Amino acid sequence: MANILEQGSSVLRPRARIIKIIGQELISNDNIAIIELVKNSYDAGAKSVKVIFSGDIAEGKGEIAVDDDGSGMTLDTVKKGWLEPATIIKKNKKSKDKTRKMLGEKGIGRFAAAKLSKKLEMLTKVAKGNEILAKFDWEDFNDDDRYLDEIACSWEVREPEKITDHGTILTLSGLDSKWDKEKLRELKVHLSRLVSPFKLVKGFEIYLILPDPFKELEGIINPPETLGKPDYMIKGSVNPSGTVMFEYFCKKENREESKDVKIEFKPPHVPKTGSFEFEFRVWDREKENLFRLATELKSILKDIERDLDEAAGISIYRDGFRVLPYGEPKDDWLRLDSRRVNNPTLRVSNNQIIGYVAISSESNPLLVDQSNREGIVESFAFKDLKESIIFILKELEERRYTVRHDQPKKSETTSGIFSKISVKPIIDMVEQKLPNDLEAKQTVAQTDARIKEGIREVQEVLSRYRRLATLGQLFDVVLHDGNGILLRLDNEVRLLEKDLKKEPENIKKIEPHIINIRLERQTLSELFKRLEPFGGRKRGRPKYIILEEAINNVFKLFESKINELKINVILPDSRTEVRFDEGELEQIFVNLLDNSLYWLDSLNQNEKKILVEVSKNDTELAVLFSDNGPGVSAANVDRIFEPYFSTKPNGIGLGLKIVGELVTEYDGSLDLISNGPLNGATFKLTFRRRF
Repeated sequence: MANILEQGSSVLRPRARIIKIIGQELISNDNIAIIELVKNSYDAGAKSVKVIFSGDIAEGKGEIAVDDDGSGMTLDTVKKGWLEPATIIKKNKKSKDKTRKMLGEKGIGRFAAAKLSKKLEMLTKVAKGNEILAKFDWEDFNDDDRYLDEIACSWEVREPEKITDHGTILTLSGLDSKWDKEKLRELKVHLSRLVSPFKLVKGFEIYLILPDPFKELEGIINPPETLGKPDYMIKGSVNPSGTVMFEYFCKKENREESKDVKIEFKPPHVPKTGSFEFEFRVWDREKENLFRLATELKSILKDIERDLDEAAGISIYRDGFRVLPYGEPKDDWLRLDSRRVNNPTLRVSNNQIIGYVAISSESNPLLVDQSNREGIVESFAFKDLKESIIFILKELEERRYTVRHDQPKKSETTSGIFSKISVKPIIDMVEQKLPNDLEAKQTVAQTDARIKEGIREVQEVLSRYRRLATLGQLFDVVLHDGNGILLRLDNEVRLLEKDLKKEPENIKKIEPHIINIRLERQTLSELFKRLEPFGGRKRGRPKYIILEEAINNVFKLFESKINELKINVILPDSRTEVRFDEGELEQIFVNLLDNSLYWLDSLNQNEKKILVEVSKNDTELAVLFSDNGPGVSAANVDRIFEPYFSTKPNGIGLGLKIVGELVTEYDGSLDLISNGPLNGATFKLTFRRRF
């Protein structure tokens, strides 16, 4: 055992700058910092809070005040609360009036204040008490040589002067960044969504007060009127066992289903989410539909679109307050846009829906916040929550589809359908009721032009699909006649063998040719078998096949091209029995392989690879299709699944669209993933049915 030369103990002494560092790490932007301060007001039992910007709100100037009528703080609370980050004073407690679950647990408020400004003055008062003024100079915390326990924050107790009854005023001066109109608009949107656009929290109002250049944005924070006029709505609750109870509304049908609609949600295992409430509102975002809404609300089209864009997405609310970043712009955490790519006629996209999921700390203990309180920790419970939401959305989508896609009568022709698409009644109405509204006339004219262009594109789509249908018929002709030729070849070979038996001396000379004929006949027969699933004739029920054999058959169809390009193909050697339509399955891999061959051919590199991997568990089957080609550029990632979008010079742009639709038939999904086994493009196909 070594001799101990010296020993002792030391305290952990963080440097003063840890306050700024933690603020930067925990609080991602200024809007979230203000939201944290507003949450503190809620925790204090405030009925209202004012967020007041004053002066020149440029960097290094101006002030922000957060003024609430909450219960205020005593000197003891200031010392043990604000001056003790990560205090346990709020943990698992309710507000002073016992009506609210406290949102703050980690003492983030003071870090939020440190992120926003250089100085903070906190004035607070409890009922029948004196005012307490505490001052914080965040510049003191930037000194690299000082420790946190060396920074003193002054306070004083004085007779009431500014707060007559009770409450707290936080005044942040010397702003760390500039606030312009766009940033203030974003703040207003954040605040309006903080307590949900549907007012989940009662008895708590937020006011925004701004300097003269920005007065148009100030006032009480309320959701825009647009959000109260959805085309469809589904709302209700889910109990711990997964039973969904909901009511549904459709503007077009003007009907609601009663609350006793029950649907049992049965995931592969007992859901770990717990009970929650939900409400999803959906809009049809075609221009003519939004124009009607704008007319109803006496607004203009661009304002309606902005209202929907700013609030779009499904947000999560815990104990009445929003959990970020769910529902933020471009945060499609449920992958709604990917679902819609696979089935655009049925699914709704992220910008069509505004909704919430309401959870609570008590009912959903397994849905735990990440350490920075921006997001929920990925877990089985969170996965169950997402699956439940998608299940509920499917109920709305199916009802919406029925309303939007009534089957046309058999006598209707394609041209007859298009002849009914016209905005002429709207044009006439605008001319009659809004003769002097130039903007309305321009909007209708633009809409009319877009509809005509849309009709032209749809007619082109139908034409291309007709050509594809004709191609399927051509396959049938080739297969029918080709198989007839094979039968005649068989007969001729048999006759030849019969004649040769009469002249044994000629058998040795001709026998090699007969063998070659048989081999070529077998090759042609196998080719026809591989082509048969792509024909247009009606197919039977899906049958059990070996997935890896079907994939191998596709690669054999392209064998000569693969050899020509000297591609190293790595296929799975497993044997997975699945119940698929073989033609649909092979069509999927033909499209994927054709794309890979094209892009690998475009590269001047020695080692070219294609890798296919298959994996399966109790609930889903996954196939990775990866190559080491050029991949998909960042600019095209969101567009590659769009029909007729192609970066090939002569590409039709239907391949991935067809693949996506076929995968959807098996309750599956097609995704482009960024972390594939090879460094080119990697597609993941997930099947959840019929395997």
